[in-house]
Amino acid sequence: MYSIKEGLYILLIPLAIGLLLLGISVGFPDAPEPDIHSYQTFEVTVWADSSDAKNKGIPVVQLSSREAVIASMILVQNQNYSIPFRDIQQKNFHIITIGNPVPSFEKFFRLYARTSSQQVRMVEEVNMEELSYFNQIVVVLNLPQQNAYIIQHFLDQISHSTEVVLVNFGDYQTLKPMAGYPTILQAPNSLLTTQEVAAQVLFGGIGVSRGLPDYMADELGLRKSFSSAQTRLAYSYPEYAGISSDTLAKIDRIIAEGIENFAMPGCQVLIAKGGQVIYNKSFGYHTYEHDIPVKDDDLYDLASITKVAATTLATMKLYEEKRLSLEDPLSHYFRDASYDPVPVKVYDTISYRTYTAFLDSIRRNPEGHLLKKQDTVRFRDSLMLVGRWQSLQKGKKASPVFKISLVDLLTHTSGLQASLPIVPYQRYINSELYSRTYDQNYSVPVANRFYMRHNYLDSLWNDTKRLRPDSAHYLYSCVNMILMQRVVDSINQKPISEYLEETFYEKLGLQTMCYNPRERFDPERLVPTASDRWRGQVLCGTVHDPTAALMGGVSGNAGLFSNANDLAILGQMLLNKGTYGGERFFQDTTVERFTQRVRGHRGLGFDKPPRNTNYIIAESASLSTFGHTGFTGTCVWVDPENDLVFVFLSNRIHPSVSNTRINEMRIRQRVQQVVYDAMGISPRGPVERRTEEEIEDNRNPDVILAVNY
Repeated sequence: MYSIKEGLYILLIPLAIGLLLLGISVGFPDAPEPDIHSYQTFEVTVWADSSDAKNKGIPVVQLSSREAVIASMILVQNQNYSIPFRDIQQKNFHIITIGNPVPSFEKFFRLYARTSSQQVRMVEEVNMEELSYFNQIVVVLNLPQQNAYIIQHFLDQISHSTEVVLVNFGDYQTLKPMAGYPTILQAPNSLLTTQEVAAQVLFGGIGVSRGLPDYMADELGLRKSFSSAQTRLAYSYPEYAGISSDTLAKIDRIIAEGIENFAMPGCQVLIAKGGQVIYNKSFGYHTYEHDIPVKDDDLYDLASITKVAATTLATMKLYEEKRLSLEDPLSHYFRDASYDPVPVKVYDTISYRTYTAFLDSIRRNPEGHLLKKQDTVRFRDSLMLVGRWQSLQKGKKASPVFKISLVDLLTHTSGLQASLPIVPYQRYINSELYSRTYDQNYSVPVANRFYMRHNYLDSLWNDTKRLRPDSAHYLYSCVNMILMQRVVDSINQKPISEYLEETFYEKLGLQTMCYNPRERFDPERLVPTASDRWRGQVLCGTVHDPTAALMGGVSGNAGLFSNANDLAILGQMLLNKGTYGGERFFQDTTVERFTQRVRGHRGLGFDKPPRNTNYIIAESASLSTFGHTGFTGTCVWVDPENDLVFVFLSNRIHPSVSNTRINEMRIRQRVQQVVYDAMGISPRGPVERRTEEEIEDNRNPDVILAVNY
C-alpha cells in the first residue's frame, strides 16, 4: 500500500505534466529557441497548499524541453500504419516544405534515409512533373497562415500516384479540411527540437503515445487515437540515459590527447544506450595536414570488422535458413576441392665461370625461355646456386583445406596460417600482373588506377587450396574468413557484396556501409589510410588489407567501409536480438548462438572479452559483450548486459602502419571505459596487459612483409 504522501505524489506529478503539456500545445511565445545540443528543462512545482509546500516534501517535477515535445506529438491519422516507415529500401523519399525552412527536420530525416528536398513559399511553386520520380513524399507545413483548401487540393493531386505523409508544424486547425487524410503528424511548434523529434517519429526512433485531445478531436471531427512504437535508434542526449553530458566530456579530452600525440589524425565516436544515440561526434581531420575535417558521414576503412559486419552476418542468415551446417566440412560447398600441385625447385651448384658461360648462351638466344626459369643465388665468391622449376607430380591433388569444418573457421581453430602467401604478388608490380589502366583483362581493382589481371584470381584460389592446416589450436587467421566468404558465395551464387546489400544493408537503411566506396562516394568523404609502397599511393577508398585488395576489394576478412552511424545501427539490430525498423532479420536464438562464448575469447565469428585479460576492450565491459576490432584503428562492441553499443572509427595507420600509439595509449579502451564509469560500473577485476597487435595480426611474417615496410 502507498502512504498518503506517496499517493499524493502519484496524483500530483501527472497533473503537473499535464499542465506543462497544455502550455506546450498552446505554445510558449516568449521561450527562446533551444540549442539543438542542449539539455533544457522546465521546472514545475506541485503545491500542496499555498503556504508551506516545500516543507511538506512536495516534489519539483522536471521535464526537458525534448521530453515535453515528445509527449505532445500527436498522430492525428495513421490509418494504413505508415508511421513508422517500413521497407525503406523500397522508398524514394522527397520532402516538400511549404513555408519556412525546417533544417533540423531534414538533418535528422537524413540520419535514417537518403532524401531529396525542396522548399517553397506556396503550393503553386511546386513542379508537379518532377514528383513522379518519388514513391514517398513528406509534405511539411510550416506557415503561420495557410490556405488549407489549396493545400488539400495539392495533396489530392499528388496522392493519386504516390504515398504521402503530412507533417504540420502550424496550427492544428489548418488540418480541418484534410482531417480524414490517411497519415498526419501534428507537432506543437516549429522549434529546432520539435523538428528533430518529428523526423524521428516518422522513422520510429521515437514512439508516439499521446491520444488525440478532446478539444482537437471535437474540432477535427475525429475520435480514434493512434500511437506508434520505437523501432529504430533514437538520437538523444546522455541525460535521457541517466548519464551526465559533463561526464562524457572526458571522451573529448582523451581524443584531443590522442590527436595531439599523433595516435590518429581524426576519428568518429558513437555511443548508443537503451536504443538512443547519446553521443555521436567527429574529431580532427582526414590527415595531419588538416586539410579536410572529419564529418559524421565520412567513411572509414573498417578492416577486420568486416569479419563480423559482413561474413559472419551472411553466415548467420544462411545458418538460420538451414542452407549451411556449422559442422559441415568445406568440401560440402565446392565442386572442385582439388588443386594443381606446386612445382618443386631443384637446385644445382655450378661454378661462377660456368654460370657466366651459361648467361652468355642465353643472351645469344634471346628467344629462349630458360632465362625465365632460372632462380640464381650467389653463393660465396665462386659458386652460384641455380634453381630450376620441375613438376615432380602430375595431376591434381585433394586439398586438406576442405576437410576443415565451418565452425573451426568461425572460431579460428582451423590450424591455417594467419594470411595467404601473397608476397610474390606484391613484389612483381612491373610484370604482366598489373596495369595502370582498366580493360577487359586487367579488371580487378587493387587500388586507384591500379588493376590486376583477372585470371590471377584463380591463381589466388589455387594458392589457398594448397595451404596445409597445422593443428587445431587457436590462431587468428584472415584465411578462415576468406574461406567462409567463399562458402557464402558458393551457396548464393553471387558475390557477398550483393547478398549483404539486398538482405541487410538496404533494409536497415545503411547509407554508407559498402565495399569499394570509390564507386559510390565523393573522394572527399573517404578517409585515407596508409601510404602504400606496393601500390605506390596513399590509399583512399581502397581497402588497406593487401589480400582483400588482390581480391578486388571484396573479401571475407576486410574490405568494408562505413561511418559510425551505420555500424551502430547494425550493432543495435544484433542487440535487439535480430529486429530493427519493424523487421526481423534473425531469430533471437540465432543471435544468441553466434554471440555466445564458444572457445576461449571467441564466439562464432565474433570476438569476446577474455575472462582474465582486457587487451582490446574497456575493463568494465561485461563478459556478454561481443564485437570486433580492426587493424586500421577501429572497433565495435555490443554489450547486451548494459544495453550499450560502442563504435570507434579512426585511421591510425595514416600515413604509416608502424604507428601504434593508439594501442600504446589505449585510446579506444579508455574512451569506452568513460561510458562505464559514467554508468557507475566498476572494472571486472585485475587484468593482464597485452598489446592489441598480438591479437590483430599475430605478427605473422607474411603479414609483416605485406603491410610493414
